[in-house]
Amino acid sequence: MSTLIERALGLVMSDGEAAARLAGQVLAEGAADADQRVMAMSVQALVELREGALEAGIVRLEEARAAHDPATGSARTGWLIEHVQTQRLRREGRLTDAQAGLRLLHLQAERRPPVDAYLSAGSLGVVLSMQGDSDGALDLFYQALAIARRSGVDSLVVNALNNLGSFQTDLYNLEDARPLLEECLAGAMRIGSRRQTIYAAGNLVQCLCLIGKPAEALATAREHLIGQIRPDDLPALHRDEEIAQALLGNGLVDEAQAALGGEVHIDPMSNELATARVWLGARILLARGNARDALQLCLARQAMLREQSEESTVAIDRVTLLRVAAQAACGVGDHALAYRLLDEAFSTHEELLGRAARSRQISLQISHRLQQAEWERDAAQQLAARLEALNQSLQAQVAENERLQERLRAQALEDPLTGLHNRRHLFEAGGALLALLRRRAVPLAAVLVDLDHFKQVNDRHGHDAGDRVLRGFAELARSVTRAEDIVCRHGGEEFVLLFPGADAPQAAARLRDLLQSFRALTFVDGSGADFSCSFSAGVAGWRGGEDDLAALLARADAALYAAKQGGRAQVCIDDTPGDR
Repeated sequence: MSTLIERALGLVMSDGEAAARLAGQVLAEGAADADQRVMAMSVQALVELREGALEAGIVRLEEARAAHDPATGSARTGWLIEHVQTQRLRREGRLTDAQAGLRLLHLQAERRPPVDAYLSAGSLGVVLSMQGDSDGALDLFYQALAIARRSGVDSLVVNALNNLGSFQTDLYNLEDARPLLEECLAGAMRIGSRRQTIYAAGNLVQCLCLIGKPAEALATAREHLIGQIRPDDLPALHRDEEIAQALLGNGLVDEAQAALGGEVHIDPMSNELATARVWLGARILLARGNARDALQLCLARQAMLREQSEESTVAIDRVTLLRVAAQAACGVGDHALAYRLLDEAFSTHEELLGRAARSRQISLQISHRLQQAEWERDAAQQLAARLEALNQSLQAQVAENERLQERLRAQALEDPLTGLHNRRHLFEAGGALLALLRRRAVPLAAVLVDLDHFKQVNDRHGHDAGDRVLRGFAELARSVTRAEDIVCRHGGEEFVLLFPGADAPQAAARLRDLLQSFRALTFVDGSGADFSCSFSAGVAGWRGGEDDLAALLARADAALYAAKQGGRAQVCIDDTPGDR
């Protein structure tokens, strides 16, 4: 059963029909345990949501939720259900909620199987791109590609290359986009996936057209798209716009018009293509000498974009729309309008080039490592006697890169003295946690802890002793908190603890036990003198109307102030009106 589920998860991105069929086999087998059945239901729900059947996907998701028992089911199954829920939110257009859920899942990437971690990383990259966060999306797509390569699942690598390559095209970083998409197409053909071949070929055709290689684009379209796409294929597989672009680039106006003349296929999981269809239609009108209708078509689309501010329209389509409109304006003799349109196109294009430069800077670093590794492999093949040594060198280089990445991640999110998470992690993970708990109506308690008279500890016993006190509190806090709790060093001698599922009185009781244990600790300074410490703490419970973590922490801080004013070494609960 486990093998069938692993195969199904690996096929979700490349062949949803096959993934659903494998999941169905698990459900049909009497030998499957409860956890395996829930995972199979989740796979089926994920396929339904990805392939456009929103209502069916929601029904299957709710069945999986009802059958899942968090007390006996595996953490992996719970995470998979949460991932499917984020895809439901994405389908419903609730991108902020989808992002919050995916970020929580991505924080657990190291604890999850690579296939599962890839699904969430890739989806988070797509959501960020749909929200206009280009830098964040690019970073996630590279992370997803690294996870896919580590997984050893070829279909995931192909999917990751396609996501990254098509996004580089959207960013106008065509220099990096083309090799990524060519590798993607070769991989899709190697594993025999018709779907992924069409995805890769469609994106490569668009990239080649932008590069100025219309003949190559048309050859790719004729081999892998024209005649290969079936009428009953998923909307995402109908690449009418890319086909028409390749045909127009080669002067085949009638064929291009025929390619756009059928049913418009809308992919609910990706960006819209309406703008591309407009400027393609306008180019056809221009080719037939109808500049007036072409201009009206472009101007109507521009007006709609300005009114609705559609972020899903990629920048290169907006630039092309302006350029085609300018050409049409010239065709009707309105040169002043043509100038204004070209001026706006140039401005948008300059912004696009700036985004491409940022993308290129990140891509060059990765390209350098890949080229170096490829050169070393070639050298190893030519010098057989050095093959083993060079392979070991490559392995050491990869290991060192991973160690450096881990160190950078740790430096970004962890306090080096105590090993606890830092303020940055608090607001990243805490904000996402609050959004999740708000959706589920689950309580959350926040605690601010301040070590009492810590300046006097440093003055009397020395800073080394003060550091030992900070580490001692951190170790004690870690030992008594749960895996789902968040413990962070907020700065100096202040710490923040978040207790999901606990109200303020419950959290206060836990802090009083922690205070008793901390006061029982004995520390030794450089002169051998023994001393002990205490702390003051403020506790606040989340209110349903609060939308951010800062408001909750502010009330905990007020309670902390009351604890200090009341003599320190105590725990106070925020009692302002409205606390739950």
